[in-house]
Amino acid sequence: MKRSFFIVFAFLLVSPILADGSNGPGTSAATALPGPNFTLNPNPVTGSYFNINLEFKETEFPEAKVTITSVLGQVVYTAPVRKTEFATGSVRIELADARLSKGMYFVQISSGESTKTQKLAVR
Repeated sequence: MKRSFFIVFAFLLVSPILADGSNGPGTSAATALPGPNFTLNPNPVTGSYFNINLEFKETEFPEAKVTITSVLGQVVYTAPVRKTEFATGSVRIELADARLSKGMYFVQISSGESTKTQKLAVR
Protein backbone atom coordinates (compact mmCIF):
# COMPACT_ATOMS: atom_id res chain seq x y z
CA MET A 1 0.00 0.00 0.00
CA LYS A 2 2.80 2.46 0.81
CA ARG A 3 4.55 1.78 -2.50
CA SER A 4 1.49 2.63 -4.65
CA PHE A 5 0.94 5.85 -2.68
CA PHE A 6 4.54 6.90 -3.34
CA ILE A 7 4.23 6.23 -7.09
CA VAL A 8 1.03 8.28 -7.37
CA PHE A 9 2.52 11.07 -5.25
CA ALA A 10 5.72 11.11 -7.33
CA PHE A 11 3.68 11.22 -10.55
CA LEU A 12 1.76 14.25 -9.30
CA LEU A 13 5.02 16.03 -8.50
CA VAL A 14 6.45 15.35 -11.96
CA SER A 15 3.25 15.99 -13.96
CA PRO A 16 1.38 18.96 -12.49
CA ILE A 17 -1.97 20.03 -13.86
CA LEU A 18 -2.19 23.81 -14.14
CA ALA A 19 -5.25 25.97 -13.55
CA ASP A 20 -5.94 26.12 -17.30
CA GLY A 21 -6.16 22.31 -17.45
CA SER A 22 -2.84 21.86 -19.24
CA ASN A 23 0.32 20.11 -18.12
CA GLY A 24 2.53 23.16 -18.63
CA PRO A 25 4.22 25.03 -21.50
CA GLY A 26 3.62 23.59 -24.94
CA THR A 27 0.48 21.69 -23.99
CA SER A 28 -3.04 22.72 -24.75
CA ALA A 29 -6.08 23.04 -22.54
CA ALA A 30 -9.60 22.17 -23.67
CA THR A 31 -9.97 25.63 -25.20
CA ALA A 32 -7.21 27.35 -27.12
CA LEU A 33 -5.84 30.47 -25.49
CA PRO A 34 -5.38 33.57 -27.65
CA GLY A 35 -1.81 33.86 -28.80
CA PRO A 36 0.56 33.14 -31.66
CA ASN A 37 -0.12 29.45 -32.33
CA PHE A 38 2.60 27.40 -34.01
CA THR A 39 3.89 23.87 -34.48
CA LEU A 40 7.42 22.48 -34.55
CA ASN A 41 8.53 20.06 -37.24
CA PRO A 42 10.33 17.72 -36.81
CA ASN A 43 10.17 17.29 -33.08
CA PRO A 44 12.39 15.67 -31.92
CA VAL A 45 15.03 17.16 -34.20
CA THR A 46 17.54 14.64 -35.56
CA GLY A 47 18.91 16.64 -38.49
CA SER A 48 20.54 20.04 -38.82
CA TYR A 49 17.40 22.24 -38.69
CA PHE A 50 13.76 22.43 -37.68
CA ASN A 51 10.80 24.50 -38.85
CA ILE A 52 8.40 26.61 -36.85
CA ASN A 53 5.10 26.49 -38.73
CA LEU A 54 3.24 29.73 -38.05
CA GLU A 55 -0.52 29.42 -37.57
CA PHE A 56 -1.13 33.16 -37.42
CA LYS A 57 -0.82 36.15 -39.72
CA GLU A 58 1.38 39.22 -39.43
CA THR A 59 -1.70 41.39 -38.92
CA GLU A 60 -2.61 39.38 -35.79
CA PHE A 61 0.84 39.48 -34.15
CA PRO A 62 2.99 42.03 -36.05
CA GLU A 63 5.77 42.14 -33.44
CA ALA A 64 6.22 38.36 -33.18
CA LYS A 65 9.63 37.13 -32.10
CA VAL A 66 11.10 33.68 -31.53
CA THR A 67 12.96 32.95 -28.30
CA ILE A 68 14.59 29.61 -27.50
CA THR A 69 15.59 28.89 -23.91
CA SER A 70 17.41 25.98 -22.32
CA VAL A 71 15.81 23.96 -19.53
CA LEU A 72 17.93 26.08 -17.16
CA GLY A 73 16.13 29.21 -18.36
CA GLN A 74 19.05 30.61 -20.35
CA VAL A 75 18.06 32.38 -23.57
CA VAL A 76 20.11 30.70 -26.31
CA TYR A 77 18.47 32.23 -29.39
CA THR A 78 16.17 35.14 -30.19
CA ALA A 79 15.07 36.68 -33.48
CA PRO A 80 12.07 38.59 -34.84
CA VAL A 81 9.75 36.85 -37.29
CA ARG A 82 10.57 38.46 -40.68
CA LYS A 83 8.07 39.49 -43.36
CA THR A 84 9.30 36.71 -45.67
CA GLU A 85 8.67 34.17 -42.90
CA PHE A 86 5.15 35.51 -42.35
CA ALA A 87 4.59 35.22 -46.11
CA THR A 88 5.72 31.57 -46.24
CA GLY A 89 4.18 30.69 -42.85
CA SER A 90 7.40 29.07 -41.71
CA VAL A 91 10.57 29.95 -39.81
CA ARG A 92 13.56 27.71 -40.45
CA ILE A 93 16.02 27.46 -37.56
CA GLU A 94 19.47 26.02 -38.29
CA LEU A 95 20.85 24.25 -35.20
CA ALA A 96 24.35 25.61 -35.87
CA ASP A 97 23.08 29.21 -36.15
CA ALA A 98 21.06 28.89 -32.95
CA ARG A 99 23.96 27.01 -31.27
CA LEU A 100 21.66 24.22 -30.14
CA SER A 101 23.29 21.00 -29.03
CA LYS A 102 21.53 17.82 -27.95
CA GLY A 103 18.99 18.43 -25.20
CA MET A 104 15.60 19.88 -24.32
CA TYR A 105 14.59 23.45 -25.09
CA PHE A 106 11.54 25.70 -24.94
CA VAL A 107 10.55 27.53 -28.13
CA GLN A 108 8.48 30.62 -27.45
CA ILE A 109 6.77 33.01 -29.82
CA SER A 110 5.67 36.26 -28.26
CA SER A 111 4.12 39.48 -29.47
CA GLY A 112 3.20 42.19 -27.01
CA GLU A 113 1.35 40.52 -24.11
CA SER A 114 0.66 37.28 -26.03
CA THR A 115 2.99 34.30 -25.69
CA LYS A 116 2.94 30.60 -26.62
CA THR A 117 5.63 28.09 -25.64
CA GLN A 118 6.35 24.53 -26.79
CA LYS A 119 8.97 21.96 -25.86
CA LEU A 120 11.64 20.98 -28.40
CA ALA A 121 13.93 17.95 -28.21
CA VAL A 122 17.23 17.94 -30.11
CA ARG A 123 18.82 14.50 -30.52
